[in-house]
Order: sequence, then C-alpha cells, then structure tokens
Amino acid sequence: IKFHPKRWEKVYLDWLKNIRDWTISRQIWWGHKIPIEGVDDVLDTWFSSALWPFATLGWPKQTDDLKTFYPTQILSTDRDIINLWVARMVYSGLEFMKKPPFKDIIIHATVRTKDGQRMSKSKGNVVNPLDFVEKFGADATRFGLIWQDMGTQDIKWSEEHVLAGKKFCNKLWNASRFVLSQLPTGTQRVAKKPKPRTADDKKILTACARIEKETTHKIDRFEFGQALHGLYDFFWHEFCDRYIEVAKEQILEPGIAESTQKILLYVLTQSLKLFHPFVPFITEEIWTHVPSENKQRLVVEAWPQ
Repeated sequence: IKFHPKRWEKVYLDWLKNIRDWTISRQIWWGHKIPIEGVDDVLDTWFSSALWPFATLGWPKQTDDLKTFYPTQILSTDRDIINLWVARMVYSGLEFMKKPPFKDIIIHATVRTKDGQRMSKSKGNVVNPLDFVEKFGADATRFGLIWQDMGTQDIKWSEEHVLAGKKFCNKLWNASRFVLSQLPTGTQRVAKKPKPRTADDKKILTACARIEKETTHKIDRFEFGQALHGLYDFFWHEFCDRYIEVAKEQILEPGIAESTQKILLYVLTQSLKLFHPFVPFITEEIWTHVPSENKQRLVVEAWPQ
C-alpha cells in the first residue's frame, strides 16, 4: 500500500508500532453485531467502519460484487482518521479477506475557513459547497477546490477561486464556440494528430502533446491541483491567446485554411478530454456539439495517449 503524500506513511506505522488498547464494543441499538453468541453489543463505530471495503459488497457472503470489486483501488481521506479508520480497514481486510483493501491512499488537504480555522458546526463557520454550486455552478466549485490543492496540508477556503473557475468555464465555452463556428459543413472530428503547415501549427501541436503527457503524469501521481494549473495555462495562454489569434489569419489563406481548421478542432477535442475530470459538466455539453460520426459520450472516450 502506498501513501500519497508519502510522509503520512510514518504516522500510520508509528501508531501501529505503539498500539494501545481500544474497546471494540458499544452498547447501542444499531451497528454490526459482535460475532459472539450471547453478546448483543455492536462493534464500536470505527471497528464497524473498518469492515466497509468488503461489508458493503455483501460479505460474509461470497457475492459476485465481492469477487469483482474487492480489493478496491484507491482510498481518499483526511489525515485525522489515518489511525481511526485507515489502519483498521487495512488489518481487517488482511484478517477477513486475506488481501489489503486498496493499493493507494490519498491523504487530501483539510479545507479550513478563510482565516485558517477548523470548520465546526458548533462554531457556525462551516462552508456548504451546495451554496457555491447554486451560485456559481458545480464545475466552478470543483475548479475552485482543486485549484487550491497544491500538496499542502491545509487549504484556506476562498470564494475567489470558485469565481475564477466560473470565468474559466466561460472562456472554455467561448473558445469552443469559436472553433466550432470555423468548421465547414461536413467536418468530422480527427482522431490522429494533423500535420502542421506553419511554425505556429507545429508549436501548438508540440504544446498539446506536452500537456497530455504532463497531465497524465500528474493525475497518476494524484497531483490534481498541479495538473489543473498546467492545463489552465496551456488552454488559456498557448491555445486561446496565441494560436486562436494566429488561426484567425491563417483561416483566410486558402493554402493552409483546411489544416488550420483541423488543428483547431484537434487541440480542442484533446483539451476537452483532459479537462473532463476537473469540469465534467461543461466539457460533456460542449462535446455534444463536436462533429463526429461516433456519438458516444465524452466520459467514455479514450484518454489521450
């Protein structure tokens, strides 16, 4: 099992090496009954939660879901419950299923208030993400949260990043509308990288290949904020600010107009694929307007190779 970031592995192991007694039972009405005849007590909340990776799949029965989906792949959680929950899930999985319950553990940043306080219902300082979804949209809210996730231990929540996400979604929509409006009737989405005809063509296609590689690498390493920052810079500055402006002139030249249109469409479709994990709703909507004989949804398209 690998921790991401790796430093949390030490917290996990230190607790196991210095283990202390912990009652496993509670005298309450609901929960997993302790598997001992004559005892009506249920498991303590965290010991009950430790069964989650396999109990939710039908265990102790050998269901098809259990055979198919255990072990799982990734656990994403907060640092405060590494010992309370993560460790218990691991040793429970090893004990009852003879396999660890997951391969990777992402310890995500803790979201705090703008002034750095821990959010608490008793303090009344909890931020409800649904309020931001209602005000700015789900994509903008996702953008604002991921944008701040740069590998630090804590995030100070700020509405300005959600507003920036909304502005970016507008940019993505308008740039897409421009590209699609430049395509002649009958144009189909191109799967292969078009051949460059100008120095600017070559530059944007090289940049596109670079960002595909960088984004894939960062997502594989669970560096979501870094991936989004790189994508944002590529799309806004290299594609919109530079190439689209050049393309407006190239489209007027008969010898290179067609290749320019193909490159515009190719870079747009690759960008939509890369942005889809971050802003899934607007990218899926734009995808329905991309001309293609293949009408499958963006969410099931192949990731750029």
